[in-house]
Amino acid sequence: MEDGHPFARRGVVGRLAPFVGVACLAFVLVPLPPAEENASALLGAAWLCLLIMALALLAPWEKLPLGAQALAPLAYFVVIALLREAEGGSVSGYGTLVLLPICWLALYGNRVQLSAALVVMAVMFVAPIILLGEPRYPSSEWRRALMWAGVGPVVGLTVQRLVSQRRELIGSLHEIARSDALTGVANRRAWDERLPSELSRALRSGKPVSVALLDLDHFKAFNDSRGHQAGDQLLMEAARAWEGQIRGADLIARYGGEEFALLLLDCPVIEAHGIVERLRQVTPGEETCSVGIACWDGSESPDALIARADRALYGAKRAGRNQAVLAAQLCRR
Repeated sequence: MEDGHPFARRGVVGRLAPFVGVACLAFVLVPLPPAEENASALLGAAWLCLLIMALALLAPWEKLPLGAQALAPLAYFVVIALLREAEGGSVSGYGTLVLLPICWLALYGNRVQLSAALVVMAVMFVAPIILLGEPRYPSSEWRRALMWAGVGPVVGLTVQRLVSQRRELIGSLHEIARSDALTGVANRRAWDERLPSELSRALRSGKPVSVALLDLDHFKAFNDSRGHQAGDQLLMEAARAWEGQIRGADLIARYGGEEFALLLLDCPVIEAHGIVERLRQVTPGEETCSVGIACWDGSESPDALIARADRALYGAKRAGRNQAVLAAQLCRR
């Protein structure tokens, strides 16, 4: 859902279709017995149902508070009450429609909105017994009202809990898919998603963005002499040490093998050089790293920016390693 809004334009028809289908079925079944129609109540239910559907599809929900989305399903309880009154009261069979707003808010609302729906449902069943009474709403209706007061929360809260668990699972999978399994920092996929969006944001704000590529010196020789487990341990310790030196808004990612990428937001190249020097100082053990730094020029593509940082990295290696080299092109002014 766009912006977390159930009535957002994208996908709204698919979300609404089953609910609208059952709501329409309720009116299709009106001619079935008992045929004790209250024409004014039936007409009111039909008009209100159409109004709710129109609002759900046409209202500018994206501009309204997220809590406003609860108004449509809560208003549908009035439609149910009118249908019950139009078709014989307690014998109408329309009481089961309360599952529509309950399920909608269980799927797309929060706990407060669902609780409000459950309270309105209870009022809808109890109020006619107290205010109208026999013969349309006999005292035996108390049994039905109390049963719904028990069943409604079970259905609503169970569905909402399952939806919450599903969202948490998707969030966990999203995190796993964008994390490097060995070091725990972001992976290449996360980097490739984040860098373009940050450059677009920087284009609007005018703030500088710097990137750096860090490469552990002589890592292949380290691996060959000490074994892959020691190499993995070095990668994990380096990632942990480097991540501890950057700001919360910045990003460090394993770019491939022993190479890491660093995204520094609102950071001109001179500041980036200072941060990189801190990272080099905390490289674990007696190991060293080479770094290439580039500051975005305000127009180049993400690939071009990375290519400049990569050339600077190779410059650091050619110059003897264990140093940071700045790319020649200046930052955007």
